[in-house]
Amino acid sequence: MKQNLFHKLIFIFVCLFILVLSVAEADDTGHVYRFYVAICKTGKGDYNLFEPEGMCFSSDGQMLAVTDTHNNRVKVYSVDPNPLASIPLRLEMIYGDLWPWDNRVLPGDSDDKYREDDYLSSRYPDPNYLYGRAYEHGQSRIRPAEKIPMDHFNLPVGIGWLDLTTMLVCDTGNHRIKALKLNGEVKFILGQEGWKDGYFHHPLSVDTDCAGRIYVAEPRGNYLRDFPLDWGQKFRVQGNRIQIFDTDLKPSKRLGHMHHMSGRDYKQFKNLTRVWVDLNGDIYVADNGNHRILVFENNMQKKEEIIKWEGYTMRYPNSFDVAKNGWMAIADTGNHKILILDERRELRQIIGGFGTEFGKFIKPHDVRFGPNGDLYVLDTGNGRIQIFKGMYIPDQFPRCPVPDPEPESIKKKKKKNKPKDSY
Repeated sequence: MKQNLFHKLIFIFVCLFILVLSVAEADDTGHVYRFYVAICKTGKGDYNLFEPEGMCFSSDGQMLAVTDTHNNRVKVYSVDPNPLASIPLRLEMIYGDLWPWDNRVLPGDSDDKYREDDYLSSRYPDPNYLYGRAYEHGQSRIRPAEKIPMDHFNLPVGIGWLDLTTMLVCDTGNHRIKALKLNGEVKFILGQEGWKDGYFHHPLSVDTDCAGRIYVAEPRGNYLRDFPLDWGQKFRVQGNRIQIFDTDLKPSKRLGHMHHMSGRDYKQFKNLTRVWVDLNGDIYVADNGNHRILVFENNMQKKEEIIKWEGYTMRYPNSFDVAKNGWMAIADTGNHKILILDERRELRQIIGGFGTEFGKFIKPHDVRFGPNGDLYVLDTGNGRIQIFKGMYIPDQFPRCPVPDPEPESIKKKKKKNKPKDSY
C-alpha cells in the first residue's frame, strides 16, 4: 500500500517537473505571453478611457500616446523602464476635450446646430454627447477649416510620432492630420475634408518612415455587409487609399484610389484601418473589410497577403505591429483576440477572447510591442490598456537607426563658416 502511494507521488512529481520544463522552454523561445497588468477603466475622468482606438510609442520607447477617441482627447503616458514595474505607465499630459458641442464657435453654423439622427452610433446614453455626425459629407456643406478650433479634436483615431516631441494625430471627425507638440503647440495642420490628393475623408491611421515621410490611411465610407447595394449605396463604398507625403508635406505617392470601387484586388480595399512602414520601406496595411493584412514594397507592388491559417480565419483585423525580429502581433478585432505570428507568419499564440476579465478583450483596436519585450493591447470596449509579459522579443527602440555623428572636421568647418550677427 505504502509502496503504491510512493510510486504515485513519484509519478506526480515527474509530471509536474516535465510541465515546469515545458513552460520554461515556451517562455525562453517567446511562444507565450501572459497577462501582467491593466491600466485605466471605462469613463470620462482623467485616468479613464472611453472607446480608445489608437496608440503608439515614441521612437525611443519612452512615451506612449493614446487617442481617447470618444472623450475627444489625446493622452500621453511616460513608460517606466523597470521591467518589473507594478504600474508601467504614468499619465503626463491630456490634450483636447469634448468638442464640437461646447459652443466655442460663434455664430453656430448649421453643421453644429442641426444633426442627423444616427441610431447606429447611439450606443451610450450620455447627456454630454450629441448623437449624429457633426459635419460629415452627407449634411448640408463642408465645414470651413478656419472654423475648427486648433486645440480640440473630433473623434481622433490614429496616432503616430513625427519626432520625439511631436505627435501626428488623425483628427478623424475633422478630416485632418494635426502635428501636436508635447508642449501643446500645433506645429502644422495637414489636409481638410475633400477627395483630391492632399485632402482627407475620415483618416484612420498615420505613420512615418525613417526619412520623415508621412503615410495616411483613409476609407471613403463604411461598406454595408449582407445587404444588396443600389446605385446610391455604391457611391458610399467607393475606394480607400494610402496617401504618402514628402517632408515638405506635399502628396507624392498614392496606393488605392478614392473614386474606384472597393474590392478584393490587391490594389482595392474595404476599410483601411492601419498603415505601418518598416525599416526597409515596405508598407503594411490592415484591409479590415477584406479580413486581411497586405504588405507592399516601396514601389507599391504587392509582396505578401496575411489572411488565415489552418483552423483560424481573421475577422475585421484593425491593427498590427511588427517587431525587429520579424514577429508580428495582430489585433483581430472581430474575434476579440490578439494573434502572435513568428517571422515565417506561422500562428504561435492566440490571446484572449470576448470578456471583461483580465486577459480577455472587447473589440481590441490596437496592439504594440513595447519596451522590455512587453505586449500592449488597447482593449477598446473595456476602456483599458492591458500589458502582457513575454520572454523573447528584442528591444524595439530606437525604432530607426541613430545617425552617425558628424566628424569633428565638418563641425569645425560649419562653425567657421557661420555668419556673424550684424548690429
